[in-house]
Amino acid sequence: MNPATIRETILFAFTRNAGVAEIELTDETAFMIMSILDDLWLWFDTVYGDQARRYRPPEDLDTGGDPPDPF
Repeated sequence: MNPATIRETILFAFTRNAGVAEIELTDETAFMIMSILDDLWLWFDTVYGDQARRYRPPEDLDTGGDPPDPF
C-alpha cells in the first residue's frame, strides 16, 4: 500500500494491525512525523517530566513462597 497523503500515511502507520515491518515514507512524511513526535515529547516532558524522573519502581517483594491460591 502506498498512501497518497501524509495524513493517510500516518493513519496507516499507527492504526494498522501488522507486524513491525518498516513502512516506506517520503522525506516529507518522515519529517512531519518526526516533528509531531518532537512536539509530543516536549509537551510530555514539560508537563510530566519531573513526576516521571522522581518515580522509583518498588523493589521486588519476593517472599520466597508460593502465591496464595485464589480459590
